[in-house]
Parts: sequence; C-alpha cells; structure tokens
Amino acid sequence: MTRCLSCNGILRAQETNCFVCGAAAVELKHNTGKRLAGIVTAVFIASLLLTAASFFSDRTPPFSACLAASVVMLFVKRSADQFTG
Repeated sequence: MTRCLSCNGILRAQETNCFVCGAAAVELKHNTGKRLAGIVTAVFIASLLLTAASFFSDRTPPFSACLAASVVMLFVKRSADQFTG
C-alpha cells in the first residue's frame, strides 16, 4: 500500500494518481531487507569460522556453543533470504 506524498492519502496498487489531490503516485524502494540479509550472511559466515577455530584453539568459546550459534544463525539466514526473495 502506497501513500500520497502530498496529502498522505492511501492509494491502491493500480492507482497512478492520488484521488484526493491529483499528485502522481511514487513507489518507495526498500533496500533494508537486502542490507539486513547481507549482514546476517556475514554474521553466519563469521560464526562458521569461529566454530572451525574452536577445534584448534583454547581461546575461543566451546565447540558446542559455537555450533549452537551457527545453527541459530543458519535459521535466521534462511528467514532473511525468504524475506528478501
């Protein structure tokens, strides 16, 4: 649902002009979903790297905690990808 930028009237999807004031309808572009999906993907990859590093180092969190965080991030990543796609 879009709104008129002049009078804030509600416009239907097929309307090209505002019924109240006659101004042309402008469809806003939303890039926040793609940006959020990119951030979630980066955090997921970082959690996988931390999980792999937990095998070899004692300075990282335990493997079970890293694995649990990676699984949670996998589900969040899938949801974010479905939201944008």
